Amino acid sequence: MTTSTTTARWSLDLGEPVIACEPLPGGVVAGGSEGTVVVADLDGTARLRLQFDDFLLGLAVSPDGTRLAAGGGERMSIWNLTDGALLGEHPARWCSALAWTARSDRLAISDGRQVRVLDHDGAPRWTSTALPSTVAGLSWLRRDGRRIAAAAYQGVTIVEPATDRVVEHLPAPGAIAGLAVAPNGRWVVGGSQDATLHGWKVPGGDDFTMSGFPTTVSRLAFDPDGRWMACDGGDTIAFWDFSGAGPTGREALLGQGHRGAVTALAWAPADRTLATADATGDVALWRLGPGARPGDRIRPTWVASTGDPAGAVAHVHGNIVSGHRSGALVCAIRS
Repeated sequence: MTTSTTTARWSLDLGEPVIACEPLPGGVVAGGSEGTVVVADLDGTARLRLQFDDFLLGLAVSPDGTRLAAGGGERMSIWNLTDGALLGEHPARWCSALAWTARSDRLAISDGRQVRVLDHDGAPRWTSTALPSTVAGLSWLRRDGRRIAAAAYQGVTIVEPATDRVVEHLPAPGAIAGLAVAPNGRWVVGGSQDATLHGWKVPGGDDFTMSGFPTTVSRLAFDPDGRWMACDGGDTIAFWDFSGAGPTGREALLGQGHRGAVTALAWAPADRTLATADATGDVALWRLGPGARPGDRIRPTWVASTGDPAGAVAHVHGNIVSGHRSGALVCAIRS
């Protein structure tokens, strides 16, 4: 493991705690807790400064890099990232989950207990019936954009907007705090409030539970090819192997090296490299090589200790960008 003492490549100040950070084809978008949004180029120049008129709960950049969606406690907004023009804005209750289709033509958002679908400029296209509780997570099930997985109390509901029907309900005890869907749509996994992971094979709903976590699991994501799913577990990263028949009966591969609770994680877009950040301000990089196996223990290949608690992290063209409680957005060069 290497601890970086190199100064940051660049740093910007949002003036409020940074809670979201998303990569762009030519830079990065970061959002602060009070609604300040900054679009920065790769050299650290703030190309756009936008103001979301609500406290921020989530950001989502369209895959083609042309649209930015933001959700808050009472509204959601969509901007054109070319010129910063506001394209659409709608009332929305606790809009913390936002997900674009692979073609960037539709956006799914949470609106209280309902799921709404908008077009790429924000025009409403579909609204679901009410789920059992506030929607806690959203993901399009496959790249074709036909079905949506929505997490709420007692499980995940799969809906099909085009036919206005519930396709399948995946039951789980209690509330779901985070959601991840494999790139091929075969696996759906929810982090539960009872400090477990609950997962399902789709279709069919065959389920499994992974336990032993010290706290609620709320941050989870599959790698680009869908073999490994990473999730937070206190100060440890758990990597689960979803190859073949899936993780049932397999131990997690554990990433150990953080000094505080993990607060953010993000996979690189094209390989099995994971960036993570924690409550002490450490930012770490992990690589799963071809020899990685369930039950292994690994250490980070690179760590930068900032001393500034982190709330967001992203891969941006070979660099790691992290957002911090002080309001700093920091780009560090991988060593």
